[in-house]
Amino acid sequence: MNIQQRGRTTVKATTSEVLPKLGLAYFVDENGRTWAVSRQNTGVAFDDLEPGKAVHITVAHYPKFSLVEHCVTLN
Repeated sequence: MNIQQRGRTTVKATTSEVLPKLGLAYFVDENGRTWAVSRQNTGVAFDDLEPGKAVHITVAHYPKFSLVEHCVTLN
């Protein structure tokens, strides 16, 4: 199955929850949408994440869903 990507956007978000034992972190963007990343996502320094920390996430858009492709913490 070949799913065609429809584009990318970069959004600023805030870390809302970090679950280190599960390797998951959740972020809320400026529009109130919640995004999740795993420890395997590129760019994220997972051990440096904590609630309230600002990040930029790159979101890949597909016809029926969107997902985080890249995450970078902001200083």
